[in-house]
Amino acid sequence: MNWVLAATMICGASMFASCSHDDNSSEAANENRKEFIEHTRQNLKDIAENLNFTSWDFTNNINQEFNTTVLNNPEFEKAIIPLFTQKIRESVKPVEEGSELAAMGYKQYATIDLTKFNYRFTMKEDGSGFDVEEADDFEMIINGFNPTTQQVEKGVRKLTLKASGDTYKQLAKRLGNEELAVVILVPSGFSFSIASMVPGKWTEGFKGVFTNVFELSGESEFVNPETNGLNITGVLTTGVPGSPDGQRAADATNLAFELANDPVANESSMKFSFVHNDKSMIEVDATGKYTDKEIDFSQLTTSGRILDVLVALMSGGKLEGNLTLNDDLTTTLTVNDCGKVMQLQKEMAHARRNYADRATIEGYTQQLNELVSAKMACKGVNQVIPMKLQTEKFGVDYWAMPAFNFADEKGYVPFPQLLDKESVEYAINIVDHAAEPMAGAIVTVRQLLQFVQTFIMQARVNRAKAEAGDE
Repeated sequence: MNWVLAATMICGASMFASCSHDDNSSEAANENRKEFIEHTRQNLKDIAENLNFTSWDFTNNINQEFNTTVLNNPEFEKAIIPLFTQKIRESVKPVEEGSELAAMGYKQYATIDLTKFNYRFTMKEDGSGFDVEEADDFEMIINGFNPTTQQVEKGVRKLTLKASGDTYKQLAKRLGNEELAVVILVPSGFSFSIASMVPGKWTEGFKGVFTNVFELSGESEFVNPETNGLNITGVLTTGVPGSPDGQRAADATNLAFELANDPVANESSMKFSFVHNDKSMIEVDATGKYTDKEIDFSQLTTSGRILDVLVALMSGGKLEGNLTLNDDLTTTLTVNDCGKVMQLQKEMAHARRNYADRATIEGYTQQLNELVSAKMACKGVNQVIPMKLQTEKFGVDYWAMPAFNFADEKGYVPFPQLLDKESVEYAINIVDHAAEPMAGAIVTVRQLLQFVQTFIMQARVNRAKAEAGDE
């Protein structure tokens, strides 16, 4: 799959270069190939020259700051968890006779309304804790680095969360017990913004909107992720103005996505688009059908284990999707058994790293071609190119890599033969500029996941202590 993505990204900037020597091709075809080469090379050159990750770097830095000073800060946990526990205590009521909760065997219930969890957490000047007060929305104001003064200052970052729309009831079984039901009112809409204090005023640099719609069956008043469909749409935007001295270019991004899941039919879909400085860079549209097997995700401890779980989950599952780059080049992919393909990829990689011969890799290649089909289309020159995997020697190893069947050529041309020096240089420029922001984003997400796990465990511990105190 990495080869497929690499081929799509590099988009064959010299896709026909190695084929232009075909004496049987017509002059028109040669001209067509020249047009394609010029078109795609210029596209790639444009991306390499104008790629700007200022917004991405800015967002990573801000998120990293929040993760470090808030989410992974024990002082923040000490400030927020008592409020969370207090909301449970304050809202405990007897279960109504004849209600759905009564039928489930509960005696009492507590409600946590996320639309009313509105507090302002302001970090103390020495960073030792937070001052808490009621607010119109959920806010966090933290200390941070001021690039103008080159010093850490008080109250220079602000995160604001606003809930909106209808609410859905969801049972938080891990926060309750056999007699006490904890009901969380989940809002259908959320907007958020991260702002920095720029001399005298708050300036938003990162903001977003999310909408969650559950498809309730009508059999229960509570959301059940195992039986109710869920549709999530969202838009994230960043904007960084250019610096007065011209050292930093203005930068803006827009990321829109739509996710849908039907747990009864075991079907899901995803749409994703990334616009950079008003130019469409990536669009993804995919649908999938997965299995209904029960998977114990708590066993995810290693990358190998993660792959095993995904293979089990997607065994027999089908995936169909389109990936479009630069609003020009589209790869269409169909996978008839995702689990089997992933397993074959894993086995083939192991064989390759043990210096398997051509015949061994060819066996995997043939199996993969029976399960995977793909084609590439470039609307800039109105061409559609069928693709398949082909066994080729790359360095000292044999690989199953994409090969392309051009309209004016016989057979398939493997991906490595389609690269020239200029194309490789542009591709390396793009990867080099993207590597650091991508790495920063991964670190940020890992820290966030760590916080979520810590928060949930701490909430359970506090609840257990509170119950023990009541006893």
